[in-house]
Amino acid sequence: MCERAHLDAPLTRSHLNLQDDGNIADSINLDDMEVPSDYTGARLADEGVTLEFVQRMMADFKEGRLVHRRYAFAILLIVKKQLQALPTVVDIPVPEGSHVTVCGDVHGQYYDLLNIFQLNGLPSAEAPYLFNGDFVDRGSFSVEVIFTLFALKCLYPTGLHMTRGNHETTAMNAMYGFVGEVRAKYNETMVKLFTETFRCLPLVAVVGQGVFVVHGGLFTRDDVTLDELRAIDRFREPPDEGLMCEMLWSDPFPGMGRAPSKRGVGCAFGSDVTKAFLQHNGLQLLVRSHEVKEDGYEICHDGCCITVFSAPNYCDSMGNKGAFIRFEAELVPRFTTFECVPHPPVRPMRYASPLMSMM
Repeated sequence: MCERAHLDAPLTRSHLNLQDDGNIADSINLDDMEVPSDYTGARLADEGVTLEFVQRMMADFKEGRLVHRRYAFAILLIVKKQLQALPTVVDIPVPEGSHVTVCGDVHGQYYDLLNIFQLNGLPSAEAPYLFNGDFVDRGSFSVEVIFTLFALKCLYPTGLHMTRGNHETTAMNAMYGFVGEVRAKYNETMVKLFTETFRCLPLVAVVGQGVFVVHGGLFTRDDVTLDELRAIDRFREPPDEGLMCEMLWSDPFPGMGRAPSKRGVGCAFGSDVTKAFLQHNGLQLLVRSHEVKEDGYEICHDGCCITVFSAPNYCDSMGNKGAFIRFEAELVPRFTTFECVPHPPVRPMRYASPLMSMM
């Protein structure tokens, strides 16, 4: 199952009989969620998310303890409001003397996420990160990953940026483990609130006015502009075709032009497509994720396209390194690679749908 993880195929809501349930966020009352007196974990104070809270929550997660559902729901409500207010294409400045760290897929590998922060420091307004989609699914610590990232987003709105991946979608979450994990660790209401929140994630980030960062890749037609991407209605499940779908699902390939996607959706795009898109939009570089790479990253298309993947030994079986990229003001990519670290004996895909065993 995981050995073919980089060949995800799309699953539609109709395949899984999934229904929308309106706006769940408006129905949630935190005052109804009493915190028992014997709860010893991280507590959210009246002033909101603090660094002390985040650090305590991360330490609790590392020891296998969850944050109380009152605080978990509070984080989701705060971050949903933040994400809703963002544009579909987020601009991340890189002034002289500053830097931005770009990470690829993390896929529920919480202990490897902690290792990234150990190697490169925690996100902050002075040392921002961009996580380029696929935070959840497959790895069985997706709840811990997403609450850590969302809490840091609450704490540092300009210090942690997130773009949507193809696994921040309802059908993929239902199959590849996130829905089952949230149900096991919390409840169905939280599953629905995650669905609403994921729909608010931006689709693209432009780093330093020159680096186009998107989870999957480019498009089945020429002359797509940043303004066209900014106008996309992103607050929904992605359709099976069109720009939004292609941003989440496409992949580069070594040839020229375009070819059918190995995934059955989106497209495979060649170096001429990449160069034409960058030139048309006044950009220097495409950074994308979406595919496991042996060294954690891969440079292709004559240096114009970089894949970065931040889940080492993906699914405990691929043997790959992870990587992240640091960009300073001149926008030259600087790579850090790293090996996996130990985690508790919980197998990947533990919470996946039973249908996965039939595929």
